[in-house]
Amino acid sequence: MDATNNIIHLNQDDIGLGKNKPIDIDAQNASEHTARIGDALIKNNTLNAADVEKIMALQTKKNILFGEAAIELGLINEHDLNKVLSQQFKYTYMYEDKQHISPALVAAHAPFSVEAENLRSLRGQLLIRWFDQGHKTLAVTSTTPNDNASEVAANLAIVFSQLNKNTLLIDANLRQASQHKLFKVETKLGLANILANRQGTYALTRQQSLPNLSILSAGTAVPNPQELLSQTAFAELLHDLESVYDVIIIDTAPLDLGSDVLTVVSKAKAAIIVAKKDHTLAEDIQQLNLQLNMTGASIVGCVIQDAA
Repeated sequence: MDATNNIIHLNQDDIGLGKNKPIDIDAQNASEHTARIGDALIKNNTLNAADVEKIMALQTKKNILFGEAAIELGLINEHDLNKVLSQQFKYTYMYEDKQHISPALVAAHAPFSVEAENLRSLRGQLLIRWFDQGHKTLAVTSTTPNDNASEVAANLAIVFSQLNKNTLLIDANLRQASQHKLFKVETKLGLANILANRQGTYALTRQQSLPNLSILSAGTAVPNPQELLSQTAFAELLHDLESVYDVIIIDTAPLDLGSDVLTVVSKAKAAIIVAKKDHTLAEDIQQLNLQLNMTGASIVGCVIQDAA
């Protein structure tokens, strides 16, 4: 499949600054929905009973949603509302720990933004094209580090975990590892250590606010990443992990940094190419696509990000 003719658009204008989208609620269920939100805000010590009465009075007067009325009165902010909505609809995100992760992880700390909605759209297309066909592993790669493929991989792992999929994010970019920086996790032991030491046991990092997401960082910096990734131990590790996880997203080194990506993709058996509009050269994408096809892996598509 020619990835350059199989484009999945992912817009990232003003990343992290998208406006929240309203939730449609029919009139029959509006009062019940309002009560649940009010109760949740009281339980979280955000509002008291008197505040709820004021909000409901304004809601009735202006015929607006409970959350809109509460924000208009200055009793809550959008963050408070998003927090209770995420709890009500069982949609996990890092509303308490967002200061500890990178702002680039919009799916984690701004799940109601336009950018996060675009990521969910990408997730839906990948489910149709790959994961719903019985596959579990997908590599994410690019031509240069400036294409931000690592951020796309991280956000994809988050949105799959929010779908209640038991999800694993593997940082297989052993040249310029970044997932530990994005998630602010320990890097003492990781993929490189597992492959170098052939350890039978290993620990994965979990984020408390994202209970369905595990992270396997790159680990110790090594001088021979391609040799490590070429070992049969890596393929065996993926095989073992596929028996545990529903979705495995692998962040790989861009082609500019070496041919590690070809080794990783051949073992993952599928990949998407990440490019940036008005930045990534078409001939570079074509060259990467050609080399990936030689691995025998499926090229599921090409994600074109709008330049910020």
